[in-house]
This record gives sequence, structure tokens and C-alpha cells, in this order.
Amino acid sequence: MKILVVEDEPYVAELIQSALEQLGNNCVVAENADDADELLDETAVDAVTLDLGMPGRGGLEWLEDVASDRPDLARKTLVITGMNLEASLIERLAACGAGLLAKPFTVQGLHDAVRTQLEWSGKHRRGQD
Repeated sequence: MKILVVEDEPYVAELIQSALEQLGNNCVVAENADDADELLDETAVDAVTLDLGMPGRGGLEWLEDVASDRPDLARKTLVITGMNLEASLIERLAACGAGLLAKPFTVQGLHDAVRTQLEWSGKHRRGQD
């Protein structure tokens, strides 16, 4: 599986990439929303991990754009954030179909969250909640 890692902190991006590659995935990394858009134009990806707190256009705005244009990919997105998880933020993420993993996280927690989000996405796409 090819996963787009959207993360502005290089050491966090490397950790996520390494952890996902341990599961046999291939990862491409974008440091911000604009780079992520360019990668999506050039490369087919199966899933996304997304940081919300990035400079420039934030992750939530980017995710809502993806949800509008590519809802299936938005449902295969795992948001990884250290931001305060207010109810309105959680509602907006849920409206896009994205999963959520809070920072700090463990490698096992990341593995589990990615599997859960992809399984949920597959069931949701087939209409099997």
C-alpha cells in the first residue's frame, strides 16, 4: 500500500514513515498541504496520515478539500495531532470520515490506528457500519 505522510516536523515524519514501512507499506512524505496536493497530482496513494498543525494551509482545511474532491481518500485518512481536541474539531474530522490518533503515540498505536481506519473505510464504503 502507498501512504502519503503529511507532516511538517521531519523527525515525526520519519517516525511515521518508518513505522508504516515496517508493515510493508511504501510512503511518500509531504511537509505541508501544498506539497501534499502536488504529490496527489503526481502519485496514486491508498491512504494518508495527516498532521493538523502545519504552517500555511492547515491540515483540517486540506482534509476538507480532499473530502470534497476525493471522499474515498478522506475516509482512508488518519489524522495525527497534538492539538486540543475540541468537540467541533472532532465533528469536522468525523464529517470527512477521517480517523484520529493523538500525539504522543506509540508505534504499535500507529499500526493499530491505521489498520482500524482502513478497515472502517472499507466497511463504510460498502455500507456496512
